[in-house]
Amino acid sequence: MFWSPIAYAQGLIRDAEIERTLRIIAEPIIKAAGIGRVNIFIINSNSPNAFATGGNNVFLSSGLIRRMKNVEMLQSVIAHEIGHLTGGHLAQRAANIGSANTAAGVGVLLGILTAAAGGGGAGVGVAAATSSAGQRNFLAFTRAQESAADQAGARYMARAGINPAAALDVLNIFRGQEALNISRQDSYAITHPLHSQRIADLKTVVAAYKGNVSTQNPNVDYWYARSVAKFNGFIGSPKGTLRRVSKTDKGEIATLTRAIAYHRLPNKKKSMVEIKRLLAMRPADPYYQELYGQMLLENGNASAATAAYAKAVNKLPKDAQILAGLGRAQLAQNTKSSTQAALKTLKRSYARDPRNGRMLRDLGVAYAKTGNPGMASITSAERYALASNFKLAAVHAERAEKLLPQGSTGWRKAVDILSIAKRTSKIRKKR
Repeated sequence: MFWSPIAYAQGLIRDAEIERTLRIIAEPIIKAAGIGRVNIFIINSNSPNAFATGGNNVFLSSGLIRRMKNVEMLQSVIAHEIGHLTGGHLAQRAANIGSANTAAGVGVLLGILTAAAGGGGAGVGVAAATSSAGQRNFLAFTRAQESAADQAGARYMARAGINPAAALDVLNIFRGQEALNISRQDSYAITHPLHSQRIADLKTVVAAYKGNVSTQNPNVDYWYARSVAKFNGFIGSPKGTLRRVSKTDKGEIATLTRAIAYHRLPNKKKSMVEIKRLLAMRPADPYYQELYGQMLLENGNASAATAAYAKAVNKLPKDAQILAGLGRAQLAQNTKSSTQAALKTLKRSYARDPRNGRMLRDLGVAYAKTGNPGMASITSAERYALASNFKLAAVHAERAEKLLPQGSTGWRKAVDILSIAKRTSKIRKKR
């Protein structure tokens, strides 16, 4: 449907601004929990859900984010998942799986991308977000663990000066779903079992909240509103989105929403009017320059898109997502010099975040166009491994293994991917 700044990366939604906003939203809770770094990923799924995995990773579905009515409700979900991390519930859940084959399979699914990307701390388990009964059961905690995570999350919110009553608002959205047929229940209700005692216990914790001094970023509501505008503009029906925004509202958030919705219709003339109005409001904003670059690129103006992305990179030279956009625009210019520039830019993006499927595709093309078929093959193998398509990943890894110097970094990645592909194939056969 679209690539960037919101980009589907094999089941994940990648966007530089939204990821930054999530870090701002989660920061006071993480600090209150004393847990250190937490990685937050967005799953492309309309079904509302959230879960935590090893490596301090928290996953939120786009459906859940859009279901929240304010930033505090989203913070309460993040706080709850951090409560699972600090409570040691992940280890307890793994110990209770019961089947060695199931445990091994889930372990591969959750850890596969770390190995496929050549190391790193994320290990993004996109496959674990599917709706299969086995994986839903794996993601679900016990009722006691859910209640403990509720109370821990509420305490972290209170310490950060955020009213934990928002956690009750979230539970009330899904309350009563356990009486429905499981096929009609939201995923969140299945993986976060609700019960009256759990809600009663949480109410007790919330009642003790006395309004501590807030450690919230003072601009958190502003950045949250911008993220919601992006979700609504890019994921919702563009015509429906436009109907919900007043034509007379010339404010920044309304203008951002219209710019994206008009671009998706597509209505180039109106989308350009709106994005240029945004740029006039905030000419130094790198995320608006990034959005402008996307619109120009998707309208066939690669040269102007490159200039817009370059302005964004000038402001945020270390942002992997924006670097990927610049590399894509440079590649689209399709000249020898621009392709060389694209290769350099995309390698910088890869070094900072190798989990972007579209970036890997572009990087593979850049390697191929610059006469390096071995690196093109291993990059393609990584991309397919990221998508859990190990059949095609193995094809490209075998090619890379033959083309690349033995013992080189690329050659070792090829060997690793082939090994993972064989292990995954054996696990699937056992099932």
